[in-house]
Amino acid sequence: MNDLIRQAIAAEAEERVDSRTVLANLHKAKKRKPFGLIVGVATLTVAAAVAAVVIPTTLKKTDASPAAQTPAAQNVLLIGTDEYHRTDALVFARFEGDGSATVISLPRDIYVGSGPDRINSLYMEDPRKLTDAVEQMTGAKVDHYAAINMSAFGQIAAAVGGVEVCLSAPAKDPRSGTDLPAGRQLISGDQALAFLRQRFDLTGGDLDRAKRHQAFLAGLAAKITKDNALMIARQVSGTIQVDQGWDVAEFAARFQGPVKIRTTTLPVGEPVQRDGTFGFAVDPAQAKQFVETQFNGEGPVRDGCVY
Repeated sequence: MNDLIRQAIAAEAEERVDSRTVLANLHKAKKRKPFGLIVGVATLTVAAAVAAVVIPTTLKKTDASPAAQTPAAQNVLLIGTDEYHRTDALVFARFEGDGSATVISLPRDIYVGSGPDRINSLYMEDPRKLTDAVEQMTGAKVDHYAAINMSAFGQIAAAVGGVEVCLSAPAKDPRSGTDLPAGRQLISGDQALAFLRQRFDLTGGDLDRAKRHQAFLAGLAAKITKDNALMIARQVSGTIQVDQGWDVAEFAARFQGPVKIRTTTLPVGEPVQRDGTFGFAVDPAQAKQFVETQFNGEGPVRDGCVY
C-alpha cells in the first residue's frame, strides 16, 4: 500500500497520473488490508478534519464533468489519535457538495450508555463500535471515517508556513509545552501540537481544548490550496486510516481551494462521576436536534479568539 501511495504522489508531481489506474490499484490493495493507509484522505480532525478534505486532490485532476462537480453531501467522522491509538479528539463533519463543511467537536469524555465507558475508548476496540455510538447519539449517519495521528498536525502546520490562531490571553503550560503570547500568531511544529493538547490550565478543560482544535482547523483550512496539497500529502503519508470502500476521488472532486468551515461543539451537561471516572452525559433529544440544526446550516457562526 505504501509503495502504491508513493507511486501515485510521484506520478502526480510529474502531472501524468492516471486516476483510474491509481484507484484500481488502491482498490486491490484495500481488499488485502481492511483499513489500508491511504494518502488520499487525512483529517481533521480531530480534530482529524482539514487533511481529510484536501489531500485527495493529489489523486485526481479537477477535470470533472459538470454533473460530478456537485456531489452529494457526506458525513465524515474525523478521529485524532495519540501514539497509542487512543482517541484524543473527535470531530463529526458534514461536507457539502461545494466543499464547505460544518464541523462539530464531540468531547472525548462523553459517556456511552449508562455505565462508565466513554466514547474515546471505542475506536481502539473497533471503529464500527465508535461510528455506531456516534450515529445513535447524534441521529445522523456516519458515511465514512478517517483517523490521523495528532502528531502529524505539527508537520502539516509547518508545511503550509504556519497556521494562524488567536489567543485572548497568554498561554503557558509546562505539561503540554504551550508557551504562546496573546493575540494573533502563526504556530507550527511543537507549538502547534502543544496548542492542540493543552487542557489542564484551561477553565473548561477538554471543552476549551475542543475550541482550540476548531480554531486550528479553521486556520489550516484557510491555508490549503491545490498547489500545496501534494506537499501536505508527503508530510502525513503513513499516518492516516480510512474505512474500506470510500471513493476518495469522488470525495476530492468538490474541493477546489481553501475550505470554508463552520465550527461548534456538541452540548453536554456538567461533568459527573461514574465508578471513579469523570465524564459528560448527553441529552439524546438535545444532541439530535443540535446536530440536525447545525448540519442544515442554521446554527450560528462562531468566531473570535480562544482562551
